[in-house]
Amino acid sequence: MGLRPVYRIPVFGLYGSAEAQTGAGYAHIETIAARAERNDWQIAAHRHVALAQCLVIREGGGILDLDGQQSPFVAPWFLWLPSAVVHGFRFDPRTVGHVLTVSDDVVAAALRQSPDVEALSETVSVPIHARMPDASEIGIDVAEAMRGIEQELLLPRTAIGTAISAKLLLIIVALLRVRTLLRLDDGLGAARASEFRRFRAIVERVFRQQRSIGVIAAELGVTSDKLHNITHQAVGKSPLEIIHDRIILESKRELSYTDKRIAEIGFDCGFSDAAHFSRFFSARTGMAPRAFRHLARAASPDARPRNATTHEPG
Repeated sequence: MGLRPVYRIPVFGLYGSAEAQTGAGYAHIETIAARAERNDWQIAAHRHVALAQCLVIREGGGILDLDGQQSPFVAPWFLWLPSAVVHGFRFDPRTVGHVLTVSDDVVAAALRQSPDVEALSETVSVPIHARMPDASEIGIDVAEAMRGIEQELLLPRTAIGTAISAKLLLIIVALLRVRTLLRLDDGLGAARASEFRRFRAIVERVFRQQRSIGVIAAELGVTSDKLHNITHQAVGKSPLEIIHDRIILESKRELSYTDKRIAEIGFDCGFSDAAHFSRFFSARTGMAPRAFRHLARAASPDARPRNATTHEPG
């Protein structure tokens, strides 16, 4: 049986509570059971004004009604709801999880902390619901971030707002990464998307070692030609280009935020001599490593290491 249709969409602060209870700077977290159990595990279709919500389901499942479209879900699962989106739920009894409710200004404040504000803002502007990935897939434990927010709101501590904002930003980054995985699955199919993710994980582990594409393909259990097809279909680049991009990213980080010698940075990234590294870096960035270092530090003086000197060796 589906959720009953409504003809006037209720508007709540929290479901079943007066809208006036919420306002700027609002953050609230509670278990799924806290509100669902007393409503026979059903939350009728409703919406929130200026309040966004994130649900994380660790056990159980149910049916989501999102703007009239019903979708079953099963743990582990999570959902992001921007403000004003019509939604409702029918939870399986004894479903375990949390629902976080935050005002739009809290979301905006968290996003302002990030250099990726544009991509993250676009991510939170639409509903997202999906299987909750393991932390090893996206680098963020979403359930733990939710429990961290719960603890912040329970205990009297200093700088609670800052801590909540930081954890909320992590959750939003997780949303962006999940959306990227979903798009990858749609574009490649589940099997090829899995192979591409495994390739990226190998690249992260071995990009400093200058391994051949053939060796990496063999570790994945595919041919070099198939690996080329997978990466081109996923991101329009060859496996070697992806590896080189990762080396350049690491080189830029080292040049900007450490005082390592340029030869040492090149050696760390798998180059046997500084000249080879400099040619590689220059060909892909349009400037020599030393010029990039000067430019990066001039643009962001705070990036300069405290123990750096004015001498630029190597």
